[in-house]
Amino acid sequence: MLADLEHLIELQQVDLRLQELTRQLESFPQRRAEAEQELQHARQALEQARTRHTASLKQRKTLELDVQQVEERIAKHKSQMYEVKSNEAYRALQEEVAAEEKQKAKLEDLELEVMLAAEELEKLIKTAEAELARVEKSVAAALRQLGEEQAVCEKDLAALTAQRDTLRGQTDEEALAVYDRIARGHGGIALAEARDEVCLVCLIHIRPQTFAEVRRGDQLHYCESCHRILYYRVPAAETPVEAGSPGAEADG
Repeated sequence: MLADLEHLIELQQVDLRLQELTRQLESFPQRRAEAEQELQHARQALEQARTRHTASLKQRKTLELDVQQVEERIAKHKSQMYEVKSNEAYRALQEEVAAEEKQKAKLEDLELEVMLAAEELEKLIKTAEAELARVEKSVAAALRQLGEEQAVCEKDLAALTAQRDTLRGQTDEEALAVYDRIARGHGGIALAEARDEVCLVCLIHIRPQTFAEVRRGDQLHYCESCHRILYYRVPAAETPVEAGSPGAEADG
């Protein structure tokens, strides 16, 4: 096969791998952000639970003070009942005490509800703390793995870039210019394998004469449909057995 064609086939493989590695490297910031977002959500959940718990404690303290104030008013009005001279004033104080005791009962019921809610929030905080610890461990492992994957990608990228430069240096400039032009217009796929008189990229039939010339591989030929450079690989079944190989001995 024409040396330049061999180089172009290998160059395309390298270029396609470089494209894939570049896409992978470009994805790392987003993948890190997604991992860190999960951690941020866990932290927010814990912070919200703690904030609600703090608010419930403040509410309970306020209710305790309210109950205390009502109790003081009840005690004051009860003491006044022994000092009043008229039945009308006595009944008025009785009504006030009854209303205040009813208010006190409502406040105590509400205080109990707040206390029970605070206990549930304490459980929620413990659950959120455990979840945060789990997520922190998971995200730390994920970030380490991402760092390792990125390091491998960067190493492979550097090696393939060097290989690409070598291949381009070994290839005729005119052939490279054709390759680059076709690759730019076809998503990086400048070459197409020809098999059984068919272009395996666009799946269009190749004329027998052209296919025969492609099989010889002594010059560049192009698909009449997709205009990519055609090349032919001898299938393994058609590869001749060399003398001295195990297969040759068995045939003999």
